[in-house]
Amino acid sequence: MNGNIINVTALNTVINAIFRAEEHLHDIQVAGEISGYRISGGHAYFTLKDENCQIEATCFNCAKTYIPKDGESVIAKGSVDYYAKGGKLKFKVDAITPIGQGLLAIQLEILKRRLEKEGYFDQSHKKPIPPYPANVCVITSFSGAVIRDIKKTIRLKNDIINIYIKDVRVQGEGSHKDIIKALEQVDELGYDVLIIARGGGSAEDLMPFNNEELVKAIYECKTPIISAVGHETDYTLCDEVADYRAATPTAAAEYIAYDTYQLKRYFADVLLKTRKLVNKQVEEIEGDLQRKLKFVNYQMNLSYANNSHALEQRMKALSGAMDKAYTNTRHSLENIIMKLQANNPLAILGKGYWRMSKDGTAVSTAAALKKGDSVTLQTSDGIAQAEILEVKNEI
Repeated sequence: MNGNIINVTALNTVINAIFRAEEHLHDIQVAGEISGYRISGGHAYFTLKDENCQIEATCFNCAKTYIPKDGESVIAKGSVDYYAKGGKLKFKVDAITPIGQGLLAIQLEILKRRLEKEGYFDQSHKKPIPPYPANVCVITSFSGAVIRDIKKTIRLKNDIINIYIKDVRVQGEGSHKDIIKALEQVDELGYDVLIIARGGGSAEDLMPFNNEELVKAIYECKTPIISAVGHETDYTLCDEVADYRAATPTAAAEYIAYDTYQLKRYFADVLLKTRKLVNKQVEEIEGDLQRKLKFVNYQMNLSYANNSHALEQRMKALSGAMDKAYTNTRHSLENIIMKLQANNPLAILGKGYWRMSKDGTAVSTAAALKKGDSVTLQTSDGIAQAEILEVKNEI
C-alpha cells in the first residue's frame, strides 16, 4: 500500500487549484440547451446540455441577464467552478444570450434600412388621420384584452364612433398573412381609420409586425392606418410604415376619441347664443319700426289739418307698407331661427331616428334586406343588434 495518504479536503483543494489555474476554463462562452431552469433566492439553477453531454450551471443574481426557457438554445458566458467543500463541479454563468438573437436584430436592421431606402417610410406618403372619425375598424385578436381597453377608452369620451372589430391572429407563424388578408378586406369598406393593435410581448412575439409583406400591404392601403403594437418602448416596422404610430393600443384609442360630450355642450351654447342674438335683433327692429311709425303718425297728424282726406290716404298707404315690411322682416328672422333649430345636431339625434347598417353598409331600402339578416341599429344614445324577421316591400 502506498504510504502517501491525504484526506478529502486536501484532495478537493488540489482539484480546485487545478481548475483555478487553467485559463481555458475561465471567461468562456458555451453553447447549449437549457434544461430544468429554476430560480431560488434570486439565483438560477439549471443544466446546460447538448446531444452528448451536460453540465450543471448556476447564475447568481439572474435578473441581470436574459431569462431563458426550458429547451431554449443559448450561449452562456462564465467560468468552470469547482466547489471544494461539496466536491461539485459547476459552470458559473455571468451572462446568457439567446442563440440567433443577435443575428435576428442585424437582419431586421438591414430590412429596415432597405425598406426606408425604397421609400416605404416616407412622411410624404403618410395620410392624415381624420379629426372626427365616425367608423373605426380595429384589426386585432377578438379574445385579447386589447380590444376591451380600446372600446373602454373610446367610450369614456365618445358615444358616437362606431367601433368594428376584425378578428385576426396577432402572434405565431403565419399570423402576418392573417393581418394582410384582413387589411385587403376592410380597406374596401370605407372606414375612416384602421387600427392595427396588439399588446406587449417578447421580440419573438412581435416579429409578425416586422414582416416585409405586411409593411408593403400597409403602404398600399387607401385607408389611414394607426399602428398600436406592444408597449411604448416597442418599435416595429409596422410602426414605421403606418400613417400614425401610437405608443400603446390605449393611446391609439385616446388619439381618435374626440370628446362628443364637450361638442354637444358647445353646440348647445352656440344655439342659445344665436337665439338670444336673433331675439335681440327682432326687438331692435320692432323698436325702430315703432319709432318710425310714431314719426309717420305725427307727420300725418300734422298734415291732417291742411288736407285731411289726402293725409288719410297717405297714412293708409304708409301704414300698409310698414306692416308689410314689418311682417316680411319678422318672417325672415323666424325662418333663420327655424333653420338653425332644424340643423341643430342635438335635435337630429333626439328625434328618434335610427340608422340601420348591415355588414358595415348603410341600409336605405327594404329590398336590401331579407329574412334572417343581422343588422346594426344606431340612435343618439347607443347601438343595438337585431335580426330581420320579415321583409315587406310595401308600406
